[in-house]
Amino acid sequence: MAQASRDNTCPASDVCDFASPTVMHHREGGAALPAIIHHQEDLNNEKKALCGSYHKSYDSIKDAESDGKLSQQVTTYRSRFWILIVFSLMNFILNIEWIMFGPISESMQAAFSGWDATTVTLTINFALIAYIVTFIPVCWAVQRYGLRACLLTTFGLATAGTALRCITSTTPAFTILSYLCGIAIGVASPVMLAGPPMIANEWFPVQERTTATAIMVGSHQLGGIASYLEPLIVRQPDPSVTNAAIQHDVMRLTYIGAGLAAALLLAALVYFPSKPPSSPSITSSQERFTILPALKVLVKNKKFLLLMVTYGIFAGPPVVWITVIDFSLLPLGFHQEKAMWVGLSGVMVSSLLPVVVGRLNDLLRGHTKTLLLTLMVITAAFFYWFLLLSYGILPVTDWQVYVSVVGGVSFSYCTLPLFMEIAIDLVYPSPELLVTAVMIAADIVTGMVFLLLFNIPDSLYLWTTYTLTLCSSLTAVPLVAVSFPSTRMTIDTE
Repeated sequence: MAQASRDNTCPASDVCDFASPTVMHHREGGAALPAIIHHQEDLNNEKKALCGSYHKSYDSIKDAESDGKLSQQVTTYRSRFWILIVFSLMNFILNIEWIMFGPISESMQAAFSGWDATTVTLTINFALIAYIVTFIPVCWAVQRYGLRACLLTTFGLATAGTALRCITSTTPAFTILSYLCGIAIGVASPVMLAGPPMIANEWFPVQERTTATAIMVGSHQLGGIASYLEPLIVRQPDPSVTNAAIQHDVMRLTYIGAGLAAALLLAALVYFPSKPPSSPSITSSQERFTILPALKVLVKNKKFLLLMVTYGIFAGPPVVWITVIDFSLLPLGFHQEKAMWVGLSGVMVSSLLPVVVGRLNDLLRGHTKTLLLTLMVITAAFFYWFLLLSYGILPVTDWQVYVSVVGGVSFSYCTLPLFMEIAIDLVYPSPELLVTAVMIAADIVTGMVFLLLFNIPDSLYLWTTYTLTLCSSLTAVPLVAVSFPSTRMTIDTE
């Protein structure tokens, strides 16, 4: 059994540099963490109060270990793999539904009256807007009512949204229902997108935590593979293909999506508890701040704010770019069906690479920052390569387009588990769901701005290439001189 760290220094120094909230979220069966004095008039008193609470918490952990109680509480269950599979498949389906019309944008514009590039991006942007509006209330609801209740509610809402698109193919009704579906998906996204670190912490031991997070993160990206296979179902505009036939193909696609979402909702109804009976690690049994005090900690932690802004600018544009990549590939001679394979390859690699990186991070403990910076530099190099192709500086060949796009997208995406690990450690014991949701909100804001730029008339969309290059290269600079703690790993492994 790992012994908790207990010395004269505060084990969570980065948290103690800032405000100390009072109200703590009490977990049944967890080690007791006394309430922290609030409304301190002096910042030093706040630091002492928060640090003192940590020492008392570690005292309680040590006493519990000496009594043999904690060893009974810390355990793992095979059912964690069922949780991992069901949640990963939910993320898989949610991504399909979110970006459904991006890979078939040519068909949508040809077959549905009033649809253009702006309409396609709006179906995606409505989900992003809904996420920004609802992520804090959803995080509060999860802490108040438990993960199971909120997961079934929000994913049930998303499932209902996918069913709305099945009602009619007549515009503008179909357009409005597609927007409503996007909003429903956005409401479900805080749990689905921010949930992986929380579920990994609740169900998996420390040596599996980043790997489990990476699998769930990768599964969301894996949903893009199915999306980029959509041109196999929805025909490309052609003189021999009528608009009615394309509309029929699109509706068949919506039926498939709604059916898969309903099946997964049923699987979660069968078995998906909020947490296991006993915790898999010491830190997972610790109490967490409630939402408002945790937000106070996040806002006052300068390192967290730097990491959040860096992550948002670095990850936001590539994540949404892959959903509308057709617009960037068309000037290079890659039409819808050909662009499908580029997007498919990028999504496939970017769904698997986070698992490799997550496992590597679990094995190379204490080197998360080095690994992160290395991946960021590699990402920038791939996007710069694509920029040279887009501006005609390098001759356009299929293999160069494939490698530059796949490399840029996949190496960008595989940094997500590392960013989340660092962020959660910086503000521990703030709730993992809230910390991850705030981080994702940052990349969603930049992603929304990126998509809104498509409203600027530009038939070649060359601005996307230098935007991706700048965002992936400049963001690595401020992280070089900053040190980050490994709070949870220290507590769990000492």
